[in-house]
Amino acid sequence: MASFIEDYALLSDMNTAALVSRAGSIDWFCAPRFDSGAVFASLLGDRENGRWLLAPLESVNPSPVEEVRTERSYRENTFILQTVWHVGEASVRVTDFMPLAGGTAIVRSVEGLTGEVTMLQELNMRFDSGKTTPWVTQYDGPADSTGAVDVSQSMLVGMAGPHALVFRGDTIPEGQYGNHTDTFTVSAGQNYVFSLNYFASNHNPPAPIDYSTAITYTTAQWTEWSDLYVPPAIAEATENEISAIRTVPNEEISAESTTSSSIGLPSTNREGEAITNTQLPEIDLATYHELAQTAMHPIVPSTPEQIQTQNDESYREARLRSLLVLRALISRETGGLVAAATTSLPETVGGRRNWDFRFSWLRDVAMAMEVTLAHGHERETAQLRNWIMRAVANSPYNLHSVYGVAGEKDDLERRLALPGYENSQPVRAGNGSDDRFQGDALGQVLVTFAHLRENGVGEDQLSWSLQKALLNSASERIGQPDQSMWEIKGDPHVFTHSQAMLWAAFNAGISAVQEHGLDGDVELWAQCRDRLAEDILSHGFNTELNSFVQTYGGTHVDASLLQLAQIGMVTWDDPRMMGTVARIERELQHESGMIYRYINVRGFDGFEDQDNLHFAASLWLAEHYIRSGREADGRALLDTVLSAANDLGLMSSEYSFVENRQTGNFPHTLAHIALVRAVQALEI
Repeated sequence: MASFIEDYALLSDMNTAALVSRAGSIDWFCAPRFDSGAVFASLLGDRENGRWLLAPLESVNPSPVEEVRTERSYRENTFILQTVWHVGEASVRVTDFMPLAGGTAIVRSVEGLTGEVTMLQELNMRFDSGKTTPWVTQYDGPADSTGAVDVSQSMLVGMAGPHALVFRGDTIPEGQYGNHTDTFTVSAGQNYVFSLNYFASNHNPPAPIDYSTAITYTTAQWTEWSDLYVPPAIAEATENEISAIRTVPNEEISAESTTSSSIGLPSTNREGEAITNTQLPEIDLATYHELAQTAMHPIVPSTPEQIQTQNDESYREARLRSLLVLRALISRETGGLVAAATTSLPETVGGRRNWDFRFSWLRDVAMAMEVTLAHGHERETAQLRNWIMRAVANSPYNLHSVYGVAGEKDDLERRLALPGYENSQPVRAGNGSDDRFQGDALGQVLVTFAHLRENGVGEDQLSWSLQKALLNSASERIGQPDQSMWEIKGDPHVFTHSQAMLWAAFNAGISAVQEHGLDGDVELWAQCRDRLAEDILSHGFNTELNSFVQTYGGTHVDASLLQLAQIGMVTWDDPRMMGTVARIERELQHESGMIYRYINVRGFDGFEDQDNLHFAASLWLAEHYIRSGREADGRALLDTVLSAANDLGLMSSEYSFVENRQTGNFPHTLAHIALVRAVQALEI
């Protein structure tokens, strides 16, 4: 059985991804692309659908003799996962990562820290999302003069049709029919390294991975990327510190200030190694006792300013992790951004709200462009921009909301023969929603291109001609019913948000002509914009409720209305917008502060049940609180959302406070984009 969604960690090589459970099992891995068939699919079934388990043997003992504990974290600002297993008094560290060079691979290492730990390794290779078991052959390394085989050159090769995997390691598990298992004991100071490469079966297996080179390069690449953005508050503080250092005269540091009754600190570290290349500091006796008490009773921030400083740091860390998630889910090969690394993780466990999110939504890609540009990632912004132009060029007059990772159109949705996550059916491959027109997708693309122009990103002959084609197409879509940005499966309606996004599209086109000197039918676009504004205020705003409403003539609200201020249709503190927020709080807000996307009245969305609280929508509300003068409320909601994220800062699409667990596909791009925006609103 798969783990809870929040128990998974993400690995990525920027072309595909893998999910590692807290139990040490890689239960999801598609190769070689995000949307390829899964090599490990036990996330949506069981071990027979493919997995790679690497964990202490005691952790799977039904009657454990010793206590087993885990601690895990990413190596700072990377997707290199480090899990420390404590088994009684012994411990090991397992490091998992996907190298950022040299094909599609997963590398795992086990390092002995203390004592001895017996490890279990179970490798169940599959192809086609668990449907195909490969034929596996073991190739032994050369033997020495005594006949002993060089295990470092041995390998397992699994092959089926066009697909192949090669496994190498310091010990080779035994087995057959794609299921291989072994145990080995790791002592303090010992290291075991394993790797699994995917390759096309008509090619030779790729060369062995050098662990040291691979992890050093991968660390450097992730770190270099994350260092491109320096938060404004940090940049200002750093400059102030530098200025202060420059103005401190050396005479202020006198000999008297370093002499008193003192106690020397230890001359060795925790491992008993001598501390070198530094003079041991000395502290006075009173300070020593104060530090000793602090170690036993850590100081808790006591003033509002101290608490806010601590919270700001946690917000900045969450923002950086969310930016890293975006980078992890952007294909470095095509520039497409997938909505999540998974398919068919249910929005309601046991229900039918199960979709394939391994596709690229125009809306998500456009929103991601804005946050990558704002945070210093021009290369990724250019990749996303180029991807959008290629996707739109399919047919700007028949725009889809969803495309494949390379910008291709694929209307085919298939059912996979997998049990499903906790038996949630159906399990889907493909996304049939891409053949529907969605007003929000067209509008978001044009809004984002306007944002790029305002920030100095110029147009070229292709980009502006495509935008003009979109605008001409939009003129024929005014008042057209659709399924909303939520792609409901119920009857189409004229959604206020969809029409507002068309308004924003025409507004962007007009500004391109009037403010940036581009050519276009500005008279037609102005007529369309003004007509939309009149229709939205006449039919999409309820004066009795003092609120924008979900559908023309309706009385309910949905969370997409929070974007009206984001696109500039109204100001953040416009009384009509504040009334809409009040209505959202009354109708959609849970006691936790998080909100639903909408209330599913009488099966409005084509399903009988209500889905769970939505991460992205809740973060839109937090952003609105902050930008409309309710910063304390925004911070409180941001804290609630972060508490619902997992220990690594990852969010799925939804959360259930009834079951205290994440639901929906994971990790969800839209949620992480929304988190970046909410923290950005704090200007920290």
